[in-house]
Amino acid sequence: MNWFTKYKAKLGVRYLAFEKLFTIAKERDLKIIIETGTARGKSKFYYRRPKINWKDGMSTLLFAEYAKMVNGTFWSCDIDHRNISNAYQFTQSLSYEVNFVVADSLIFLRDLSTTIDILYLDSLDGNIPGANEHQLKEAEIAESKLNKQGIILLDDKGAKTELSIPFLTDKGWNIIFENNQQVLLSRK
Repeated sequence: MNWFTKYKAKLGVRYLAFEKLFTIAKERDLKIIIETGTARGKSKFYYRRPKINWKDGMSTLLFAEYAKMVNGTFWSCDIDHRNISNAYQFTQSLSYEVNFVVADSLIFLRDLSTTIDILYLDSLDGNIPGANEHQLKEAEIAESKLNKQGIILLDDKGAKTELSIPFLTDKGWNIIFENNQQVLLSRK
């Protein structure tokens, strides 16, 4: 994945999970991407524009670049309008239209009428009470909408994946990669 190597130093431990995800996605011709929880960046009062924060992952920027490259469709949902505004600014330079949605991820996923190729669940930080239950609800809603060749990436391993991993593995999903931050699943 030549286009992706430029992110190695920026992503740190997250690099390998995303590299594996994009490698599989390209091999399987996966083009419809759904992300819950958008890239927030960091805002300081003395900055006019939000700054990219690679410690936060910046998945929205990565997915937007991949979607542009494969002529795909990318939806990013967040409940906070400011986060969506920041992510919009981060992706503007790509000249690619991301479908940004300000909504509760559970409602967004419930109302989504498309098949999902790549699902990234990262809508609540793992230190927020109820994050485990929320990610499980997202997985329950979205699982039946996933392409049989699709892949799922769960963020904040351990902090909010304790319920969603057993649910997904019971549904036939297999863990194909994991590190101390993320878990990647596929049916193959």
